[in-house]
Amino acid sequence: MRQITCVLLLVMLAGGCRSTPKESRFFDEVGALSKEEILAKGDALAAKKKWEEARRYYTFVADAFPNDPLGRQAALKVADTFFAEKTVEALTEAQLRFRDFSNRYPNDPNRAYALLMLGKCSLQQARGPLRDLAPVREAASSFQQVVEQFGNSPQAPEARELLAQSREILAEHEYLVARYYFNIKAFEGARMRLQYLLANFPDSAAASRGKALLESVEAALASAPAGGGQDGAGGTVRTSSDR
Repeated sequence: MRQITCVLLLVMLAGGCRSTPKESRFFDEVGALSKEEILAKGDALAAKKKWEEARRYYTFVADAFPNDPLGRQAALKVADTFFAEKTVEALTEAQLRFRDFSNRYPNDPNRAYALLMLGKCSLQQARGPLRDLAPVREAASSFQQVVEQFGNSPQAPEARELLAQSREILAEHEYLVARYYFNIKAFEGARMRLQYLLANFPDSAAASRGKALLESVEAALASAPAGGGQDGAGGTVRTSSDR
């Protein structure tokens, strides 16, 4: 309790001892509670999906006890409240906080959770195989870290599943672009895409379709006149998803 009081004094000094009535009531409340009780207050509000209110309690514990395991847990819970809101702005904020946690505390036992959630934030922002794939690649990287570094953690099974899902999206992208190249007779570009698909995503659903398409590409190249089989771009046609 004395520790909470000292923290409150520091907060008030940092703010020039000025606070709104609402803030004063909040400080009076948390000043009478232990850090565990403050965190529990946040949990109770989060259970009712009152994310902003819960965040006040979590933020207090996280800011007041940054080097305490409970403070770090509270920092993750702050990020969780943003993730739960699902808006673009909230997901971006959650992503920043999960990334900061995973970078700042590389040896924390909750780092696997932070990386898993970081990947889920990225995946939530993905818009399909024909749109910008940067979020999917970022998600795959985060899930891969969980699988490789925390293979026995409770988060590993979900990370493996989401990694496979991310890789399917990346593989589908390669197939769709290759098919586009094939349709416009940019056969060299199609072949390069399909070779990349088969080399990097051999177990994907897109790979089986890619093998069949590659046979058609090779046949088209074999029957094309010397120097033909491409449009004028030399097989380097770019789609909007590649930019």
